[in-house]
This record gives sequence, C-alpha cells and structure tokens, in this order.
Amino acid sequence: MTDVPEHVPTPLEVAADVAPLPVVDPSPAVDPSPAVDPALVVVIDDVVPDPEPLTPAEVVAAAVLAVPGVVRLHGGRFGELGTYLPGRRVTGVRIDDEGTEVHVVVSDLVPVPDTAARVQRAVSAVAPMPVRVHVEDIDTIV
Repeated sequence: MTDVPEHVPTPLEVAADVAPLPVVDPSPAVDPSPAVDPALVVVIDDVVPDPEPLTPAEVVAAAVLAVPGVVRLHGGRFGELGTYLPGRRVTGVRIDDEGTEVHVVVSDLVPVPDTAARVQRAVSAVAPMPVRVHVEDIDTIV
C-alpha cells in the first residue's frame, strides 16, 4: 500500500501566505475651490458591488482543484454530476444529506491513491462528511 502524507495543506492554510490587497478609496479627493460651483459637481458611483458569497460546492471545487495531481473535475458521461446553482453549475461536486461526492480526473505523474487521499482530506476540511472521491479518469502525457 502507498504511504499517504501526514499533512495536506487546506485551502485556508495555502491562502494564509497570500498578502492582502491594499484598500484604495474609489473616490478621488475633491478640491473645493471657489471656481467650481458645488451645484454643478456630479458624483459617479463606480463602486463594484460585493461578489456573491461562495456556495459550499464552489468551496469544495476550489479545494479539490488546489490538490496536486488533480487535472480537473469530471461531470460524468452525460454531464449529470454537479451542483446546479442559479445561472451556473459546479461540475463534479455533489453535496447532499448523505455527504459530499467529488468526481475527478487525475494525472498519472502522481500516484492515484495519494491524489485521492489528498482530495479526501482537503474536502473533509470544508464539507460535510462522509466524503466520497471518485477517480473518473487518468490523464496521461504522451
């Protein structure tokens, strides 16, 4: 049996090394000079609204794709495996009352059992248990 590494970093541990972006005030400083009539000043609000919060399926997909050896998520033979959200779909991730199911395509450069174990650990950190990992295909480099 292949030895599984003791610790696989979670996405939260990986993101801890990323420096936060500086906060920039979107509105430039206005010089209230007497030459400008305040009644003629037009303020344009160009602030981008907050993005939608990530759903649990999107968090799981990000965790899976961060695992070394995972090539992509797999949607099944007919594309039926996924989580359907308003206006979009997360392919290869299904979360229900019975736990979390992940379908992946892995690389042949990393041992498949190691990759599957890393995926299971990464998903266990962010999703309901039990976590079932299905290796749907192995991507080979010729």
